[in-house]
Amino acid sequence: MANFQAPVGTRTARTCGWRAIFLPQLNRQSLSVYGSEIAVEKECIRQLQSGVWVIHPFSSLRSYYIMCMVAITFLNLIGIPMEIAFLDGYSGVGWEGFNVFSDTLFLIDVALNFRMGIISEDSEELQSHSDTSASGSKASRMVRILMFVRIISLVRLLRVSRLVRFFNEVEKVSNANLEYVQLFFRILSLFMMMFLLCHWNGCIQYFVPMLEEFPSDCWVRQEKLMNATVGEKYSFGVFRALSHMIQIAYGSNESPTNEVELWVVMTSMLSGALMYTVLVANAAAIITNVDQAAKAYKNKMNHLDDYMTFLKLPNDLRLRIQNYYQARYGGRWFDEKNFLVSVSTALREEILTVMCSSLLNNVPMFQNRDVNFLNTVLLQFQHEVFQEDDVIFHRNAPGDRMFFIEHGQVRVETDSFPQELADGDYFGESCLMTKGRRLATVRALTTCQLFSLSSDRFQMVLQGFPDIRRDLEKFAKQDNADMIHF
Repeated sequence: MANFQAPVGTRTARTCGWRAIFLPQLNRQSLSVYGSEIAVEKECIRQLQSGVWVIHPFSSLRSYYIMCMVAITFLNLIGIPMEIAFLDGYSGVGWEGFNVFSDTLFLIDVALNFRMGIISEDSEELQSHSDTSASGSKASRMVRILMFVRIISLVRLLRVSRLVRFFNEVEKVSNANLEYVQLFFRILSLFMMMFLLCHWNGCIQYFVPMLEEFPSDCWVRQEKLMNATVGEKYSFGVFRALSHMIQIAYGSNESPTNEVELWVVMTSMLSGALMYTVLVANAAAIITNVDQAAKAYKNKMNHLDDYMTFLKLPNDLRLRIQNYYQARYGGRWFDEKNFLVSVSTALREEILTVMCSSLLNNVPMFQNRDVNFLNTVLLQFQHEVFQEDDVIFHRNAPGDRMFFIEHGQVRVETDSFPQELADGDYFGESCLMTKGRRLATVRALTTCQLFSLSSDRFQMVLQGFPDIRRDLEKFAKQDNADMIHF
């Protein structure tokens, strides 16, 4: 293998030209392994500076190579049994060319596997196995030239192990962190394996009588398929195999005529039972693992129904409680508080900034304030849900928190002028500084998604910002006379 020496210093993965296809790419898999974009870039530089030609497992070349090998391997596993069983040595130039191409590609794959990996910290070179690959290539070519026994071609079907390995690689290469992407690849690989099993059984059904030179009592002569087309022979073979595999015996009423055919039938029945087992096991695993949040929500609702039945709550109250959970969680259960606590402070600030920063900027007392102060205030926000016709608070009740309307519509009911507020509006801000009594009754006109800011939490925030506290106290005194929102 040829080595290349990368310049040391300013050269990075973005400026190394065509060599970038051998370096790790920035994706979810590489970030999960190395931890950050900077660490991935350092790994690229380290590989360049090592001077060793290596294809990194997270490189773009590896990604496209795996996709290509999946397709080539699957075509081989379909075509090889067809060639052995039905073509009888008359496969044509096109198929022979495909055989030469695929065999060469698989030999290259053997060689490339010795150059795929990660350079260790204490070693600057990977051991070369080019001599072993060359000898294996010559042996494989001699076998194909001599054609000692035709059945030796069945050894090529061992490439099914490569298909399994390539499928595992595809799931990793495709950034398959998403649940539905993983589900798609799992179902696709399962059905491809089932198809290959049925396909091989169908080919074996015809291949065994052919090895015996089609005795007079074999099923091929009884179905009058001696001079039929390849498509007809294959269709009858697959139909007969499926009849054995699903064990209904439809279309194959004749008993096996000899010991070899008897073992073929038993193998088909056993493989069918195995196929059913794998199918049921995978289907059960998929059903169990898919959409766990929705299942957790249903489980919570079942417990809630049992609890409400135990308390003998009236039906209208039960319905309101169920509607509340539906509006609050949307049919998918999650623990929002624990989630926000588990992430870092920086991420929590960013999440709340995306969700609530526009709501906070609509309030005059928070406009043009220090970013650190606003971020600290956002960390104190609490999400609340109110249903239609719920009273959020009554007039003359003690004020303990301010509300921001994310979605929904409320009515502020006063003796003089009722007012309706909607998305982006706010109310109850007077209690943040004074903790006075409510000056109006606020009622939800629709299902409302609100954020609240507790006055106690807000006072704790102001302790770290004394200058802003003084400004807000002046603002509250000046605005007390003509305050519109309550």
